[in-house]
Amino acid sequence: MKATAIFGVALVGLMLAMPVSAQSMDVDLKAADGVTLKATYSSPGRPGPGMLLIHQCNMDRKSWAGITAELVSAGIHVLTLDLRGFGDSGGEGMSGGFPTLLQKSAGDSDMAFEYLAAQSGVDRSRMGVGGASCGGMINGDLAARKEGVQALMLLSSPPSETAVQNMAAKPGLAVFGAATEDDPVTRGVADALRGAVAGSQHPNSTTKIYEGTEHGLPMFEKNPDLEPALLAWLKNELSN
Repeated sequence: MKATAIFGVALVGLMLAMPVSAQSMDVDLKAADGVTLKATYSSPGRPGPGMLLIHQCNMDRKSWAGITAELVSAGIHVLTLDLRGFGDSGGEGMSGGFPTLLQKSAGDSDMAFEYLAAQSGVDRSRMGVGGASCGGMINGDLAARKEGVQALMLLSSPPSETAVQNMAAKPGLAVFGAATEDDPVTRGVADALRGAVAGSQHPNSTTKIYEGTEHGLPMFEKNPDLEPALLAWLKNELSN
């Protein structure tokens, strides 16, 4: 009996010491105007930093599946959000005009960020945000509003004046920008990202500018070095 009891205690101790397995779940987020937004929260099953990803405006949150899997395997909690009118989210999307989408998405992204930061095990002092095209633009502005953001990823995303000023003002914010020279969707984005990142005071801020016309995530296929470089950068910045 004594040996059995000792074994039982040891087994319980081992189970408590083992990390909980990674898991993913879809969640509904209710915007201030009543619109229901769909997001997916992926947890590594242990404490760690958080990363909010927003898609470009011709895709949805599922476009981040590969990036999410890599980040979660590195111990990073990830939330991917469908903008209103995209994927499984309600709302008018682009039908109300691009400026209106950006305006409403500011509150939506704030809500998504707070949801992620509130999840068990998420270290709010080590948060990353990013996106492609309009998703990066939205999260670039969010980084100026929220404390604890230490990594900002912009893929074919021209930052606003507010975002550029924030990059220059916060030496603790590292920025990764990538674009193509002849992007036909956001013309001039390569030069915009060069200038914005040059103004960053963080030593690890970097730009990767490529020849071509790819916009957002299609840059990965054309430039096979980009995705591994981005993932290594994010893991490094969020793990420190």
